[in-house]
This record gives sequence, structure tokens and C-alpha cells, in this order.
Amino acid sequence: MQSSTRPEALPALILPRRELLALAALGSLAQLTRAGASPVPEEPQVLDFARFLELAVPRARELVGDTSGSGQDRYLHALAALASGLREVPQPQMRETTSKGASARTFLGVNECEAPFTVLHWRLDPGARIGLHPHLYGNVLTLCLEGEVRIQNFELVGERDFDTKESFRVRRSNDQQLLPGRMNLVNLEHGYVHGFCAGPAGARGLDLTTRLREKRSTPTLEVGAQALDEARGIFEGRWRQD
Repeated sequence: MQSSTRPEALPALILPRRELLALAALGSLAQLTRAGASPVPEEPQVLDFARFLELAVPRARELVGDTSGSGQDRYLHALAALASGLREVPQPQMRETTSKGASARTFLGVNECEAPFTVLHWRLDPGARIGLHPHLYGNVLTLCLEGEVRIQNFELVGERDFDTKESFRVRRSNDQQLLPGRMNLVNLEHGYVHGFCAGPAGARGLDLTTRLREKRSTPTLEVGAQALDEARGIFEGRWRQD
């Protein structure tokens, strides 16, 4: 004889909140799987340069008009999402841009394209340096294609004055080692000073530079060797007009 059990006779099941949330997530996962959707993000699509431009140029044109700090962030991150899959980029004709007195050479070329941005193609010999310099009129997405390069970003503390001959305070906002496929972003409102130092095998990469303001001369930033405030990354800085 089959016995019947009324629902009210069953003991109450009480679970902690975190377990209820986990069960809900598993239910959502099951629904996605049944619907044929993958719950795991796919790896970035590998793009050649032509396909990258095909996807990036319309998106750049859509977003480039908002030149506020947050607008530039949206623009740069949208380009970065596509550039993360960019691997093979033809190397254009390069000209030497080595600074006077430097022992390791630097080279620069341009991958021509019809876009809101300019594609600067750089190559650095082992140990080559590009000094710290502010971006005053164009923001930048830097992508490493080969080798290894260290990039540091700084920004002025307080009012910005790019012509003063007095010393001032700067904040180091980033200290990053770029390997192939990794990127560094320069927004004209924050982290707008950057400099490069190539690793022992040298480096090659791209700067996607978008001009937003009138072009003007760019000084070099000299930063004190010792931090004024190590915890906050504050240093003394001074401009050198080259």
C-alpha cells in the first residue's frame, strides 16, 4: 500500500544565503547550457590588421566625439577590446629616432589607414628608452607585439602647467611590464605622461594615437630618484624643454 505524504508534513529546508545564491547560479548555468549558450567567455578572436581596422574604425568614429575623461576611457577601452586579438601587423618603413647620446636605438614608422587614429609602429633595441613625456593633444593605446617593454605613467598633482620652469609634484599612476598582446592606455585627463624601456630582447609594438586638441611642443619629464611619498607614489618633477 502506497502511503501519501502531505507537503505540510515535510520538514522545512533552511539554507544559508550564500548556498541559496550558489543554487540560483547553478540554475542559471543549466538554463544557459540547455539554451546552447556557453557560460565561459571565449578567448579574444585573433585578428589581422585589415580585419582589426574593419571592426575598430566604425567603433572609434562612434565614440571619439566624447572627449571628457570618461568618454576617452570608453573610447580607449573599446579599441583595446579589439586590439587584444591583434597579432600580425606588417612592419612599415622605419626611420631611426634614437635620442642624442643614447647607445640603444629606437625606430618609428606608420601603418597608413583611414581612421580617427594614427597607427604608429615602434621598434626598440634591447635596453632602448623613450623618455617620459606628456601627451597634451592625443590620447594613446599602446600595444606590445613582440619582446618586452616596461611602461610607467605619471600625472601632475594639482593644477597642470606644462610650461613652468619650477619643480612640481607628480604621481606615478602605473608601472607596467608589457608582453605581447598586453596594452597600456593614456587618457589626456589621467596617466597622461608615459615613458618606455625595452627588455633584454628588445620590443616592437603600436601606438594608436588619437588627436583631440591642438598640437603643441612636448617637454620631457624628469622625475626625482627618491619618492617624496612612497605609499602614494608621489615624486618631485621638472620639465626639460628639448
